Order: sequence, then structure tokens, then C-alpha cells
Amino acid sequence: MSKSKENNVGMSLRQISEGQLLKYTNMMKGWQNRWFVLDPRTGMLEYFMSEAERKQRPRASLHLAGAIVVPSEEDSYTFSVNAANENSFKLRATDAKERQHWINRLRVVAQAHTQVLAESNPPLFRDHSQLSNSNLSTSSAISASPHNTGPSQKMLSCNLTVLDAFSGVRDYLRRVECEHQRLVHDIESLPSSGSTTTCTDTEILILKATSQATLLCLEQCLAILHYQQQQPTKPVKVNSAGSSPLLGYSNSKKSMEFKQISDSPRLRSESAVSALSDKNLSGAYSSDTNESPSVPVLDDESQYVPIAEESLSLVAQEMGNEEYKGRTLKLLSQLKLGTELTKVNLPVFCCEPRSLLQVIADAFRQPHLLLKMAKESDADHRMAMVVQWYLGCIRACRLEMTAARKPFNPVLGEIFKCIWNMKDEDTGEMLVFRFLAEQVSHNPPVSAFHFECQQRGLSVHGNLSIKAKFMGMYVGVALGGDLVLQLPPHKQSPEGDIEKYEMTFPMLYLRSFLSEPWLEFGGKINVNCSESRSSAGIVFQTKPFYGGKPHQVTAEIKTHSGNTAARMSGDWMSGVMEMSWVNGQSESINLETVGEWLEKKIRRISDQADDESYKLWHPVRQNLVSGDFQMAAEHKKMIEERSREKERKRHNQGMSFCATYFEPNNDLWLRKK
Repeated sequence: MSKSKENNVGMSLRQISEGQLLKYTNMMKGWQNRWFVLDPRTGMLEYFMSEAERKQRPRASLHLAGAIVVPSEEDSYTFSVNAANENSFKLRATDAKERQHWINRLRVVAQAHTQVLAESNPPLFRDHSQLSNSNLSTSSAISASPHNTGPSQKMLSCNLTVLDAFSGVRDYLRRVECEHQRLVHDIESLPSSGSTTTCTDTEILILKATSQATLLCLEQCLAILHYQQQQPTKPVKVNSAGSSPLLGYSNSKKSMEFKQISDSPRLRSESAVSALSDKNLSGAYSSDTNESPSVPVLDDESQYVPIAEESLSLVAQEMGNEEYKGRTLKLLSQLKLGTELTKVNLPVFCCEPRSLLQVIADAFRQPHLLLKMAKESDADHRMAMVVQWYLGCIRACRLEMTAARKPFNPVLGEIFKCIWNMKDEDTGEMLVFRFLAEQVSHNPPVSAFHFECQQRGLSVHGNLSIKAKFMGMYVGVALGGDLVLQLPPHKQSPEGDIEKYEMTFPMLYLRSFLSEPWLEFGGKINVNCSESRSSAGIVFQTKPFYGGKPHQVTAEIKTHSGNTAARMSGDWMSGVMEMSWVNGQSESINLETVGEWLEKKIRRISDQADDESYKLWHPVRQNLVSGDFQMAAEHKKMIEERSREKERKRHNQGMSFCATYFEPNNDLWLRKK
């Protein structure tokens, strides 16, 4: 009876297990429900978004050969599965019984496949002949067993052989790294000066650098090979929304055609050349490089019409882990630590469908607080409103914080104009807010902008420069420049001076680009007003590695005497914050209720000049949204090549670029009078 019971248990452990578990996806999204499938024959633990998608390609998988299943000591629900390839799943069951059920099954499968791996190939300290014959010995050992004749066992032997081959290469790399460390130690032990060989000799330094670079290159190649080995040979399936898990936009087979072309340098080059010679396309980009800056004029308001905002949520979807890692590793393998990314031409599928100048314009589409602060009589309350307005501007930019897409880099001389109409609730007057931006420098890239409401004497001007660096595990984007807000004189102002609030920009960080990328701001900025002598400090808090919440911000408003008047804290992304004053008053702030985002108006494309941003990037934007990445890349290349041709002509003629609407004034770029 007991023997029959053992057979039943053994049969149940060899059957496919599936069910819903909570998976820790990333620091921002936290725990998410996923559908897991455990196949004892292949030794794979796979997961899907839901049970309905289990017949599709899995989101990610782990091979359990050599895996370790560890229950958490913090509670009775959580456990982790750590694979031999250093990947892991952090999971949570509904109760202790379900956790033990999954742990038992995972451990049985992991033990069985680890045993096959150990018997097939000894993993350590093999010579080259053993390594080259590992596939043969594995297949021979498995084929010799009378129980290993089915197709699933052949697949198992193949998977284990490949996995062990990677393990063997890692062993060799570890030994090479030890030899490299010995070399470095011997070099550093040499004398720093003298007639004999020193540690500062050119040949010695070259040897040390070459050894380090070679080792790093080998490790990157192994990582790329490992992820490519996990890639499916069939075409990538699209998700239910009709978009590729990696590229996000595509809703047709065009994305696969783009993948084939972009992976071939020769085809990509020929495609770009043919596009440049196409008369139908080149007609949109005049090659005339004679520049005569037009006299700045105030456009007629009647020329502006509302435009439909492009959906920026097209790429904010969960990506297939292995697909994303493979594409990302191909890109990162070309980068070195500290690489200046503003000088790197990133693939077009990394872009969102708008220019940086349009991103800056979107920041000013909620001017309700500007009107309120212009009427506020108390200086401390005005400063508090300035802080709220600043956070509202960052929020209104609509940066894709959960997808980490970048806007187009503006070309030199590119301009963007738009207006917003808003009714003054107090007087009923229809107000016009105008925005103008121009790319005034290319190296380094600098964007100058001016925002104003002439009817109320309000204006904002500044310039923004971007410098992005690849830092290994993240990308740091330094947002340089200054922002100056001007308010009209107040009745309480004894001298009737215009108030100027000067502020800077925070740092921007791209995190987790090997899994699920996301953006966050970090650092401290200061807001100063020399007229009222009040000030404020805004701290953008970066999310800790464990725990914590993203997009948290704190602010402190100080009076003219330097004493703290109020403190503010909350989530700038959601717009919900708490403010407490030193007099005991407190209030809740919701930037959603300050006022709706105004509808942007621009001139019709037919009325725009060739260097106006919306018309310039219109073909690229259309092809990105439709999923034709090949044509988007070709149009983008044509725009950039046209700008380079203009720069070459100016250089040959001994001329320098002259901005149309802005002129330098110390560290700022101001609009021409």
C-alpha cells in the first residue's frame, strides 16, 4: 500500500504544475500576479502575464539545473528561485501550504536535472580536449541509458549540454581574471622610478590596459552569447494590443522587417542611401543651405489651430525580458563606462514621437498657478506657489517614466512655436500664452526657450543643456542651464520692481535598462528671489534599492530672514503633496485640481517653415506611430544629414551659426528685442 502511494506521489511530481503566484517585477511596480508553469521534463520554470496567455510565448523562464530554491525567513509566503545563470525569480504564494507545495516540486525538478548535469559533464578543471568533447560525452552518456530515448530527453540533453558549456567558459574566465589580478599586482609592485623597468613605463601600462580590456570584452561576449542562445528562432509574436514586446509601437510585420534591416549594416547603409536619393522624400528636406535669419515677428493668433496629441503610452507596456535584454546588450556592448550618450546615435525605436523642444513646451501648459501667484500679496506664499508650479511643470512634460523613451535631439536652428488660450476666471478675459523655443547650439546641445503672457506681464525664459553618460548600471543625465520666472510688480513692493525667481534643473536617471527601464529625478535645486529675499530648496529623492517609493520630493520655503516658513513633501508624479506651515497650518495639495492641461495650438504644417519642429519631425513621428521603423530611421537620418551639410557649408565659408530668435546674454539666452 505504501509502495503504491509512493508511486502516485512520484507520478504527480513528474506532471506539469501550473498556478498563479505573485512575482516581484521591479522596484517601481512591486508585486504582480503572474501565471507560472513548471515542466519537469524540460526542467523549465516559465511565467506568463495571465492564464489566458499560457499558449503564447512565455515572458521569461529559468532552467532549474543547478538552481537553488530558498524560502524567505521574513514570512511564510515568500520564496526565491536562483538559477545557475545568476537569474532569479522572487515569488510569493497565498499561504504557507501553497509555498511549500511549490518549493517541494521545484526542488525535486532541480535535483533531478542537477544530477543529470553532474553525471553527464564534470564542470570544473577540464583541459581543452575534455571541453571540446563535452557535447559528445554528454550525448553518449544520455543515449546509453535505456530510459533516455524520448524526444524530451534529447531536448533535455541539449539544454544541459549548452548550459554546462557556458559554465565551463565561466570557469575559464574566472581563472583568466585571477591571472589578470596577479599581473596587476606584479605591475603595481614594480618601482615607480629608476633605471630598470618601472610601473609607469608606457609598454607596461599598455599591457595592463590591454589585459583589462580583453577580459571585459570576453565577459561581454559571453553575456551576449548566453542571451542570444535563449532567443527563439521563430518570429517574435505581437501582444494583444498589436505591438511588439520590445519595440512597443509595431502593429504589423513591418517591425520584423526593420529588425532584419537594422541587424545588417550593409542593408541599413544601402537603405539609407536609396532614401537619400529618392526624389519623393528629398522634396520635404530642401538641400538649400543659404541661411538668412528672418526678423522675429509676432505671429497672428488666428493662424494657430489645435493639434491632436500623440499617444505617448504606446511603448509603456511590459516587455519580454529576454528580447529586451538581447537588444539592450547589443547596444551596451558598443559603449564604454563614461561614454557621452549625447554623441551616440541611438536606434530610432528608443525615441518617443516628439522633439525635446516640444517636451519643454508641454511643461508650460498649466499656467493657472502663475496667475494666482501674480495676485498673491505674501512673499512666502508666492514662493510656495513657485515650488508647486515648478513641480507641476516637470509633471506636465509627460516624460515616459515607466518606459524610458527619449525625445528626438533637436537639430541646430530647429524652432518650435505654440500658444495656449485660457480664460481668466476673475475678469472673464481670454488670455494668450505664447511659447517659443530654438536649438541655439549643437555641441554642446543647448535649447533656449521663452514663455509669456503679455496681458498679465508674466514671462519665463531659460536654456536647457543635456549631457548623458553611461555609468554601467544606470545612465545619468545632467540637465544644465537656468530657468527664470518673472512676475509683475506687486502693490506691496515699495520700489515696484519686477520679481525674478531663478532656479535650475535636477538630475535625471535611467534605471534597470536590462530588465524593465524607468526614469527618476534626483538631486537638489534652489529657488531664489533677490527682490523679496525669500528662497526655497527642492530635493528630488531617488528610490532606495530596497523598499521606498519612487518620485518622492521634499521642499523647504524660507523667509527673507532665513527662517523656515513651510515644508512640503509628497509624490510629484501623482501631484499629491502635503504642506505644513510653521504657524501650525497644514494643507493638502493636488496639482490635478489646480487646472486642466491646456490644449496646445500650432500653425498648420503647410504654413510652417522647414526648420519648425513639428513639420521637421512629422514624417519620423508618423512612421514611429504606424510602426514603420525602417522609414522612420531613414527620415531621421535625412534630417540629421541635412543639418550636417549646413554646418559644413558654414565652416567652409568661415561663418558661424546665428540664432534666429535668441541671443546670448552672459550665461543665459534671451529672446531678441
